[in-house]
Amino acid sequence: MNRLNSIALLAGGALVAVAATGCASSAKPAAASPAAGSSTTAAAPSTTTSAAPGNASSSAPAGGSSSSPAGGSSSAPATGATSSTGSNSGSSGGSNGGSTGGSNAAAPVSHPACDNAKLNASLFQDQGQPPTNPIIAVKNTGPTCMINAIPYLWIVKSPTDASDELRPLIPGGAAGTAQPSTFLSGTTLYAAVDLDPGSASGNSAGYSYLEVTANPTKDSSGKDVQDLQLPNSMNVSGPKLGVYATNPSNALNALQYSTTPES
Repeated sequence: MNRLNSIALLAGGALVAVAATGCASSAKPAAASPAAGSSTTAAAPSTTTSAAPGNASSSAPAGGSSSSPAGGSSSAPATGATSSTGSNSGSSGGSNGGSTGGSNAAAPVSHPACDNAKLNASLFQDQGQPPTNPIIAVKNTGPTCMINAIPYLWIVKSPTDASDELRPLIPGGAAGTAQPSTFLSGTTLYAAVDLDPGSASGNSAGYSYLEVTANPTKDSSGKDVQDLQLPNSMNVSGPKLGVYATNPSNALNALQYSTTPES
């Protein structure tokens, strides 16, 4: 081969190399250019993974990271939205809001003080109990209301003679400081009385009435007193009065706490 041919072959090879280099450089920007809407940093991992065929697990995070901000915000509510929803359900749904978020629980329903005019008092004699253990039964004929833990009681010989009236011992300690409780409409409460707990021989005779104020308050007056006549005239000594209970048996059991004179 002469020198001329060698030069020609070398020139031709250089043209082929230049042509190949030109093709590669023109193709590279097309592969590396980011897709519409994606960031430049997201495109770099995408270029690397596309250069390695079959690496699908590497390309998935790149696609997910670029689409997550847009798609994620529409499909999963933010923390603030969840809190707002809970608050709205609490304010609009009341009990529903309370069940889903403790802080949104509905406030307890309050009731007015019981009106003595709608509390009907009568005497109840529990089977097997002596006549000295009458039980005051109070029925609520009005709406649901709040009643004090214990009625107010005078023991008298007659409604028109209060000269020898007696007051019973009442509960002390925790029982004596019990707060008013809810008295449901149409229901009955019971408060037991023991007129002669010690069966004293020197007791006072001739007491025939219990004068009861079912729900004593600072506004109670004579018009709130109900006169309950005993079955017969009683001898009275160291009488006791118990707190209200929902049945006669519990009312009688409550008498054991009545050890304190009324102050």
